[in-house]
Amino acid sequence: MRGKLVLATALLFLIVGALHGSPPLVGLAGTILTVLLALYLGFYPTAILLRRKKIELSWWVPPGDQPGGALAADRPFLLHLAFRNHGSRKLRILSSDILSASGLSIDEHPSATVKRGQQVEVVTTVKPLAAGYQVLHGAALTFGDVLALFDIEAYFPNPIAVKVFPRTMALRGQPVRAVGGALHEQVGLHHVRRRGLSGELRELREHSHGDPFKFIAWKATARRGQLMVRDLENEIVTTHVVMLDVGTGMRGGPLGKTPLDWGCDSASALAKSAINNSDRIGLVGFDTRAVVELAPDTGHHHYLQLVDKLLDTRSIVDEDLTDVTAGELVALVARYLAHQEAIDVRVKLAPPLDDPRWTSIQAGPDGQLYDVAATGRLCRRLIEMMLGRDGKAGIGVKQAPVVELDKQLAPLRQFCRLRGIELPYRTSWDHGTRALGLTRAVERVVAHGRPDVVVLLSDLGGFAEDESRAIKAIARLRKAAGRVIAIVPSPAAFVQAATTTHGRRVRELVVRDQLSTIEPGRRLLVRHGISVVLGSPHDSLDRLIGGGGRMRRAG
Repeated sequence: MRGKLVLATALLFLIVGALHGSPPLVGLAGTILTVLLALYLGFYPTAILLRRKKIELSWWVPPGDQPGGALAADRPFLLHLAFRNHGSRKLRILSSDILSASGLSIDEHPSATVKRGQQVEVVTTVKPLAAGYQVLHGAALTFGDVLALFDIEAYFPNPIAVKVFPRTMALRGQPVRAVGGALHEQVGLHHVRRRGLSGELRELREHSHGDPFKFIAWKATARRGQLMVRDLENEIVTTHVVMLDVGTGMRGGPLGKTPLDWGCDSASALAKSAINNSDRIGLVGFDTRAVVELAPDTGHHHYLQLVDKLLDTRSIVDEDLTDVTAGELVALVARYLAHQEAIDVRVKLAPPLDDPRWTSIQAGPDGQLYDVAATGRLCRRLIEMMLGRDGKAGIGVKQAPVVELDKQLAPLRQFCRLRGIELPYRTSWDHGTRALGLTRAVERVVAHGRPDVVVLLSDLGGFAEDESRAIKAIARLRKAAGRVIAIVPSPAAFVQAATTTHGRRVRELVVRDQLSTIEPGRRLLVRHGISVVLGSPHDSLDRLIGGGGRMRRAG
C-alpha cells in the first residue's frame, strides 16, 4: 500500500511538472521512480525464493492449562509458529494471517525477521470460542522489504486439529441421587441408607417409633440402659444417562453461547461428577434420530469417550441433518481443495450431452461444473493419509461413518468432517419426526439396562407434534428409569440482550414466542410425572437437578 502511494505521488509530480513545464518536478518524479524501481528489483528475488520453496512454516500447540494438558473452551492457549529460511536472503514477514475454524478466535498477526539459514519462532494466542474438533488450516504470510514499500503474500497450508474440551462447571458431590437407592448394587464411593441386615454400621442411635426390633443392638442397649438400634449403609453405584437434544432449536445464538454449548458443558460436568463417585454414566444425543450414543460405564477413559461423543455433535455432516445441496457440497469441497491442496477439480469443457461422464459431473450453485468422481477419489486418498491405511485414527481424528445415500458424495462429507469444513445444520424438521427421534433415543437409553437417573437436556421442540408416539416413549422411559429430570434452556438466558426500548420489546416477544414452543412439550412431560425445570449457564446444576420441581417462568 505504501509503495502504491509513493508511485502515485511520483506520477502526480511527473504529470504536474510536464503540464506546467517545471523541470525540477519532472526530475524529482524521475528520481523517485528510479529509486522505487531499484528497491523493487532488490525485493523481486524474494518472490523467487517463495516459488522455490525456500521458506518453511511449522507450528504446534503445547499442552493447555487444564488437567492432563487439555484445551478448554474460553481458555486461551498458545500457538507456536516456526519460520525457517533456506534461502540466501533475509526475509521479513510483515504479518501472519492464520486461517482456522470459526470456533477459534485469533486477533494477533505475528511478524518476524528471518535471516538466511536460520529459524525464528514466534508465539500467538488463540481463544477457543466453543468446544469441538477445531482445525487450523494454514497461514497466509505477507513478506515485505525493509521500507514496507512492496509486499507479497504466500499461503502455507499446514492443517492441524486441536481438541477443545467443554467448559468446566463446578458440581458439589453427587447432584443426582436415585430415589430409594440404586437399581444396580456395586461397590461405590458414596453411601445410601437402606433397610436390611447387610451393610456396614453407620451409627448407633436411640430407638424411635417404627424402628424394627431386628435392628436393636442388644449389647449396646444393656450397656446404656435404653433401647439402641443399628443404622446400616451400603456402598452403591448409580447408573446415569444423559439424553442431549442436538437439534436446530439448541443451536441458535452466538458462537459458543448456544443452548447446545451449555448442554455439552452440563453433560460433561455430570459425567465427571458421576465418575468421581465411581458411578456409571451413558450418553444419547438425538434429533430426529439418535445421532451419538455411548453405553453407560465408568472410569477416566470412559469420560474421555463421552467427551468425544459430545464433540461429535458439533461437527455434523450427515445428509439428513445438514442443509446443503449436492452442488453446494461439491463446490465447497472443490474450493477448499483448490486453496489447500492446489488441485483443481473443475470441468473446463463440458462433454457432449450423450456422454456417460455426466453421471460423475455435478453443477455448483454458480453453474460451474465439477468432476465428482475425481473429487471423491482425491478425498478418499486424503482420508487414507489422515487415518492411515489400517483405518486407525489419530488424536482429534474421527472415522465414524457418515449418512449419505449417494456413494459419490459420502467421501466428500467424511472429508468435511476430518478437515473441519463446516456444513450448515438443518433449520427445520418434518412434522412428527422430533417425536420419532425421542422414541428412538429412549430405545437406546433402555437398551443397556434400567438406568437409575435420566437427565434430559432439550428445548422440547416438536415433541407434542405426534403426541401418541411421544406418550409411549415417555411411559417406557418412566417405567425403566428410577428418576427422570428434564432441563430446558431458558429462552431469556440465550436471547441476546437489548439496549434500546424497541430492542427490549422485540426481545420480550422472542422470549415469549420461544416459551410458547416449549409449553406443549412441558405439559406432556409434567402430565406423565417428569420434573421440568428451566436452566441457564448462570444456574447451578446442583440446584437444577437436585431441586427438581415445576418449571420456573423466566424472561
